[in-house]
Amino acid sequence: MFRAFFVGTTQTKTLTLNSIVMVLSNVVFNYILIFGKFGFPALGIAGAAIGSSLAEMVSVIFFIVYTWKRIDCKKYALNQLPSFQPETLKRILNVSFWTMIQNFFSLSTWFMFFLFVEHLGERALAITNIIRNVSGIPFMVAMAFATTCGSLVSNLIGAGEIKSVPGTIRQHVRIGYVFVLPLVLFFALFPDLVLSIYTDIPDLKEASIPSLWVLCSAYLILVPANVYFQAVSGTGNTRTALGLELCVLAVYLAYITYVILYLRVDVAFCWTTEHLYGICILTLSYIYIKKGNWQKKQI
Repeated sequence: MFRAFFVGTTQTKTLTLNSIVMVLSNVVFNYILIFGKFGFPALGIAGAAIGSSLAEMVSVIFFIVYTWKRIDCKKYALNQLPSFQPETLKRILNVSFWTMIQNFFSLSTWFMFFLFVEHLGERALAITNIIRNVSGIPFMVAMAFATTCGSLVSNLIGAGEIKSVPGTIRQHVRIGYVFVLPLVLFFALFPDLVLSIYTDIPDLKEASIPSLWVLCSAYLILVPANVYFQAVSGTGNTRTALGLELCVLAVYLAYITYVILYLRVDVAFCWTTEHLYGICILTLSYIYIKKGNWQKKQI
């Protein structure tokens, strides 16, 4: 709800700030609960799950406090209970319902990735959880620009400036690269330093480095992929966005089933799923934006 409000009002700086707070909270909570610091018991993988939940709670608290302190609630009628308006509700659900389904399937498939990796053993799962936490940092930056792009695409279409949409998308891809590439390059060049934040076990750090390198290379594809996919949602065709996501997730699921459960590859190779997802969603999103049918959509 908060995220939708800040995207709709183009206050994407707030979303970026919230993401930073959430990621930092996740790092702190994971460090304390996984390794048992400051008097807390060492919970291992369970600690990572609890830490992630606590970080989400911090994110919600941040949004509540920020909205209360910094947003003019009267201007946006946030201090009022809206009356029931069937037509308005129908219009909202026509757009948001498909996005909800899309997010459900996306998160479910991501969860299945971890369930599959668990079949490779506890060590592989521990490495995967570490890489997941590291990935949160560049992902936060990449999604900040992707979300901004989706919001601006909606505004441009609403203002009748459809011809400006492709240039806006390309601009956000370039800006995304400017911020994300130095970050993942730092991770790739100094993996021991980065991984030390999440584990103090030398063997585990060493075993996690190949997976970290694979993840870093994936962002060469994920930056434009996220921008173009958010642009698809920004055109207002959320049903199309759902269709694209379901097609890609079907390929993704088939891939992780084959390489993890059947081939039982090394955990580092498992992270090539990010490359596959990025290539597929970027290709389909690019074709959709290039085709131009979205120009007839009313937002």
